[in-house]
Amino acid sequence: NCWINNFSAFKNCAPEIRNQILKNTQTKKYTKGDILIKEGDVGGVFCIQSGIVKVSKKGKKNKEFILWLAGTGDLVGLDSLVNNEPSSFSASAINEVIACSILASDLKIILQKDPVVSVQLMKNLCDKLNFIEQRITSISRKKIREQCAEMLISMATQDSPEHNKNMCVNYSIKDLACLIGTTKNYLYKILLELTDKKILSVRNRKIFINNMSELSAIAIGNGSSA
Repeated sequence: NCWINNFSAFKNCAPEIRNQILKNTQTKKYTKGDILIKEGDVGGVFCIQSGIVKVSKKGKKNKEFILWLAGTGDLVGLDSLVNNEPSSFSASAINEVIACSILASDLKIILQKDPVVSVQLMKNLCDKLNFIEQRITSISRKKIREQCAEMLISMATQDSPEHNKNMCVNYSIKDLACLIGTTKNYLYKILLELTDKKILSVRNRKIFINNMSELSAIAIGNGSSA
């Protein structure tokens, strides 16, 4: 009855292989700030059941840069397994997270014996690489204001895939600034501008998107200027 049976990367897995995975998985609850994977560690693949995990790297002067955010159904650590190298990033919980740790040996069996699931796992990995490439392109071409709007939409969609009217982003200003690659003070000014224009609202330290169409226009560079 494990939820992993319905996870797209594993739902078509041969029953005997899937049962082997389920037998060896360990489910654990993490609180905000807990480390799932430390940069430089060997091994460690996690399947996120609930919550959000930030995947990040340390840059100059130990500055953190968030590569992507892992949500329900995402795998973290798959690239290190495939490359057979120590992790080039760290992964930590942004909020309360429930994740299953999967043995590297079990995943290697899948890669060797189940081509259908292998393709799905590789697609999962490629999707994340594409997202990182898009972020790099966005950083090089877009203004911080446009990047902020783009990231808020991406994060809200990830948190509320059913596209509710009151889409919410529940992250700290620090995490948002690291993800966009700017300072907390500058990001605060942008958020204040967007709340003044009623595009966003802030309640209980959560950011709510009130006008998705206007925010989307800003994200592609067509929105009204400050």
